[in-house]
Amino acid sequence: MKFVIFHGSFGSPEGNWFPELAEKLKALGQEVTVPKFPTDDWDDITKRGRKGSKKTNQNLKSWLKTFEKEVLSKIKKGEKLCFVGHSLGPVFILHIVDKYKIKLDSAIFVSPFMEDLGGKYWQFYAVNKTFYRKDFDFLKLKKFIPLSYVLYSDNDPYVDKRFPLDFAKKLGSSLILVKSAGHMNAEVNLNEFPLVLELCKSRLDLNLYQKYLAHRKELFGVDYIKPSEEVIYLKPEEIFDEGVFKFRNLKKEGFCTFYTGISSFWDTQSIYYQESRRAARRISSFTRVFVVDKLSDLNKKPLRDQIELDLNAGIRVYLIMWEDIKDKVEEADFGIWDNEYLCCVSKKEVRLSSRKSDLKRGNRWQGVILKKAYRIDNADKDIEKFIKMNKKN
Repeated sequence: MKFVIFHGSFGSPEGNWFPELAEKLKALGQEVTVPKFPTDDWDDITKRGRKGSKKTNQNLKSWLKTFEKEVLSKIKKGEKLCFVGHSLGPVFILHIVDKYKIKLDSAIFVSPFMEDLGGKYWQFYAVNKTFYRKDFDFLKLKKFIPLSYVLYSDNDPYVDKRFPLDFAKKLGSSLILVKSAGHMNAEVNLNEFPLVLELCKSRLDLNLYQKYLAHRKELFGVDYIKPSEEVIYLKPEEIFDEGVFKFRNLKKEGFCTFYTGISSFWDTQSIYYQESRRAARRISSFTRVFVVDKLSDLNKKPLRDQIELDLNAGIRVYLIMWEDIKDKVEEADFGIWDNEYLCCVSKKEVRLSSRKSDLKRGNRWQGVILKKAYRIDNADKDIEKFIKMNKKN
């Protein structure tokens, strides 16, 4: 997805919440453009007065020229686009969509208006007057902007709420009231805007690994993971948070092993395993292979309970001896999730990787295991058969 963020009158790409939003979206692997349009200095306009400020740097013609050069020329055919505009930005978005017939995926309009705001701040009229327009073909615009949001504040000192309400009505936008947020800019210390970020994220088709990276950043409140990071390492105890998030967001398939050589079995009724069973009931394919360290492990009640619960949840369950695969499979405890990332678990650390080479390796391990593994359909009977078969060997 490409995001284009439009500043408003007397604004710049470095103002308000624009840099933070751009940085967060880039950290999610998205392309972001924040063009700088010609603007004027407030004090200069004020000094020149109403009559002296007829000619301004900021006008529809100069903005269209900048847009053509900085944005339009770089839009690829069929590219998914989301335009985010603040203050004057939204009505300018309507102009460019109408003029260039740009099909958007979505748009987010913050404190929008289409006409003269009136009031004591005549300086806005001086620089905005060429942008004002209320006779757009809104039926056509709705086709080019199928989904949009209008954010407005109940105490905006410049834009009375009737303007964004009218804007939303004509565009068919979803209305969102942000209480006591002023003009939703730096004047009210709004240097980051999580709500706008979340609306942007709702339009993204992130894969499971990218979603988890975003979750980690929110969880710890720091961007310690680089946008291009393909491998991250977690502490063993963090596997529970990773697992719960993973199972709740799993879309298609999951494959994992469970190594019985772990000194103590995890709680079969923990939220981790409850969520794995919920996921199994929801998705099309979920397989768990119990990699047996010693045959005596199969007599432990927690393990038997786990197998029974997995079977009841629709998980395909297999057994295999670690001795039979350890020469060809490097990790005893691993998982492949939506075929988007590999998770390897050891006593010392957990490694998550979205590298193609690691996924290929994990898929090879999976193939080796499933070729030799023993399918379990009835917990008690099939486990006993497995034990007898391997005692003979």
